[in-house]
Amino acid sequence: MKRRITAFAVVFTLILTSFTACGGKAKDAANHPGNEQTGVNDDGKEEAKKDEDANAEEGTGNEEAEESGLPPMTTEKITLSYACWGLGEKGETEAKDKQIAAFMEAYPNITVEFVTIDQPTWDEGLTTLAATGSLPDVFGVFSVTNAIMNQWALEVTEFAETDPDVKEIYPSMLDISRIDGKLYSMPWVMFPQLVFVNKTLFEKYNEPLPSYDWTIDEFIDIATRISHPEDFNFGTSNPIYNDYFPAMYSDTQSMRGWDGKNYAFDQTWIDAMNLRYDFIDNGVCEWATPEQKLQWLGDEAAWPPGYGRSAMHWDWSWTIAVFEDAVKAQSGCEFLYYPQPKGPSGKQMAIVDYSIISATTEHPREAWELQKWVTWGREACLNRMEGYQEAGVPVVSRMPVISNEEVWKAVSDYTDRKDIIETYKRLVDIVPNPGSVAPGWNEFNIWTDENTIWGKLDNREITPAEIADTLTEKANEFKEQWIANLPQ
Repeated sequence: MKRRITAFAVVFTLILTSFTACGGKAKDAANHPGNEQTGVNDDGKEEAKKDEDANAEEGTGNEEAEESGLPPMTTEKITLSYACWGLGEKGETEAKDKQIAAFMEAYPNITVEFVTIDQPTWDEGLTTLAATGSLPDVFGVFSVTNAIMNQWALEVTEFAETDPDVKEIYPSMLDISRIDGKLYSMPWVMFPQLVFVNKTLFEKYNEPLPSYDWTIDEFIDIATRISHPEDFNFGTSNPIYNDYFPAMYSDTQSMRGWDGKNYAFDQTWIDAMNLRYDFIDNGVCEWATPEQKLQWLGDEAAWPPGYGRSAMHWDWSWTIAVFEDAVKAQSGCEFLYYPQPKGPSGKQMAIVDYSIISATTEHPREAWELQKWVTWGREACLNRMEGYQEAGVPVVSRMPVISNEEVWKAVSDYTDRKDIIETYKRLVDIVPNPGSVAPGWNEFNIWTDENTIWGKLDNREITPAEIADTLTEKANEFKEQWIANLPQ
């Protein structure tokens, strides 16, 4: 797919590389050493009773855990380790520190050590730690499937099915993350895909602003009306409809038709690709040549949306900061941020970061709790927002993966911008981009690159209808090969 780079735009790349994989089972958590009571005489029993009483006073959460069906947390003094990326972004260090501090306050017998890994060489850092048997107990991964193949990821299916807090996670995130019916990862944060509405262009062409409850059909109509290629202004950009149409039009699918079991390049995908080419051919979507960019913008490598040339730009939430800073200054345009227009399913796409528990952890039950407190859980989300406030982060891009009302109130209260608040309200049925968790995804990417499939489509050497069945067959073939090679 065509890519654009500018001097001011931040380029975000999801690096899918070799990581870690399965090993220990969640069902073993109740039997690990941290859950055993020591001592065989009356004195030992008395000491154990004192420890239990002390832990109850200190709030280790054992009673709550037992009520939930989870094994109790250990009462022994232990140390857990944790690693995450993104600390170069404003507010992330403060958020991480607050999350860890809150966990240790709740579980004073557990010390959490943060493991620093250089983000640009995250894969290599984890590989080195794995080779020395010192992987963190909890850490983020860019590719869950690679983590599983490298035998670094603990299977957590039983924890996820026992912990009642998991019910707050958007269901599609778990359904699509299951690999051969099992869970090896948990969603961490999400970056929803939004529509960046250029209010200045809407006013220029007397186009009324859409409702926040707009539909995909309304989006298509508006994009067609507001396009003025003769002025080098376009209705939309980023025509990646093949990415988000499956979620918009299906109750079970995500990109490439992945539903947690199979891929499907079906009629929805064909229609999305055809809309892409119709928009490009008719000047509705910006698809300028270097010569046109040089003529209109003075730079053959310019990024037209960054110059305010797209009335509606599709992008991820992390790009809001770029638009509020560099794009507004360069283009002189005012932007509003809208939720994705609704399709028949009412679902919306998001990129999701995932974290895993190391297969070699000595404390799986406690690592599960730590993971919840520093990634997806209620406490993690609330402490993340407090960290952002402390750092003065202007726009929140990392969104919760749970539907907890208290959490979303904290997110909404963070801003007074109506457009962003209205967008938050509509983030209620989220489907993740499955690239990190879908078996065979990486191998399929290699095959399509080697056979220049996307280039042939964009050059109209083949049509979507002609290649759809082949893509479905090859994607599922790679999926089956991946599952067949799962370590036992």
